[in-house]
Amino acid sequence: MKFKDNHWRFPMTNLQLFADGDGGGSGTGDGGGAGAGTGAGSVTEQMSFDDFLKLEGNQAEFDRRVQKATQTAVSNAQQKWKTLTDDKVSEAEKLAQMTKEERAEYKAQKLQKELDDYKKKETLSEMSKTARKMLADEEINIPDELLSHLVSDSAEDTKASVESFVKLYKAAVQAAVKDALKGNPPKAGTGGNQTMTKEQILAIKNPSERQRLIAENITLFQ
Repeated sequence: MKFKDNHWRFPMTNLQLFADGDGGGSGTGDGGGAGAGTGAGSVTEQMSFDDFLKLEGNQAEFDRRVQKATQTAVSNAQQKWKTLTDDKVSEAEKLAQMTKEERAEYKAQKLQKELDDYKKKETLSEMSKTARKMLADEEINIPDELLSHLVSDSAEDTKASVESFVKLYKAAVQAAVKDALKGNPPKAGTGGNQTMTKEQILAIKNPSERQRLIAENITLFQ
């Protein structure tokens, strides 16, 4: 087979085999002469791949083979993806489905994820210590469960969250003290009937609203 001028070049015998015939020329040379018949499948004749597809039945056969190959490739890829993403499949089974390059990339990504998780854990630990000290300076003591909702792996975000909580906490305490001095019953979360549970408050998506309700219902978290 030769590659020339953006066309595949095939001996006619190969093309005929791909179609239906077998290159059955009827030449009967006697050895010394050139032979009386040249046949349709002479090995010296060539045609472009485009011309080959124009022969009867070749385009349909070519399309059939391409479709079959495509379906097989898609099916294999889907099965491989299903295996690699199935939590029930063991690590060994997943690795067995991969090529050498894929295994190397998979292990590198797994190692990087473990490293990132470790760094994040260490960062959160440091941020928790910083937040705890900031609260202690304001004479505020809260449980670890509540503290975890104030910290993040960003020093700026953690600082802002703690400062906002301190402000809300002090405002809630002052409001409770004023109500107590006036003889008013304590509001929900300061010793009276609770209107919200701790779980409901922590489930609130808005950080500012969640912190406000935590500060106003601080007894739920003590």
